Amino acid sequence: MNNAFAPEQVIDAITSLTAERLSHFERLCIVTPVNTSEGPRYHTLDVRRITLLCELTDDFDVNEDALVIIMSLLDQLHGAHSKLEQVVQAIGAEPTEIKVRLSRRLHDTGLAD
Repeated sequence: MNNAFAPEQVIDAITSLTAERLSHFERLCIVTPVNTSEGPRYHTLDVRRITLLCELTDDFDVNEDALVIIMSLLDQLHGAHSKLEQVVQAIGAEPTEIKVRLSRRLHDTGLAD
């Protein structure tokens, strides 16, 4: 399989997933396939997300309201992590004296511990 999976491939790959369940996750707007000329496709990250959704509902009895909240929080965390990586890269491109000054300031605030 490549990085774009048809719904049938995703259903085959995740034991507890059915077409109805996948449609339900889509209706909740917590999984959204990409529409291609071959039909809807899911990326590897989507497959991992669907696997997590199945585990949360099967193993932990998480209801759909909580699923929506959990996935929203995970999305926000992922976004914050991406922005933090951009800040770290920007700092890394600065001259040494600025990096040292920032490092000291972060240490003084307790963020560098």
